[in-house]
Amino acid sequence: MEIRFSVHITIETSTGRKEFGNFELGANRETATELFTLLKGTTTPSGSRYILLEFTEDIAGLAVPIGIKHCCLDELKENTAIITRAIFKTHQLEQ
Repeated sequence: MEIRFSVHITIETSTGRKEFGNFELGANRETATELFTLLKGTTTPSGSRYILLEFTEDIAGLAVPIGIKHCCLDELKENTAIITRAIFKTHQLEQ
């Protein structure tokens, strides 16, 4: 059974949560966890932090939540850059 790690990006709307992004972090638990800890945000929602980053372990197609962070739009911009750099670095090392 293959295990993968992901960060799902959702926003709270008047009709509920709406997922609008997803980053696949790979199968290495340690690397994925370290990356998630680098992301900006708080574990509790507050003020303008209406974007939810949900760190999941995907087991046989089922996403099991591991951690969450609430962030604002500026933090999301930084988080996207952090994740993109890490993914780029990983793929460059694999080649």
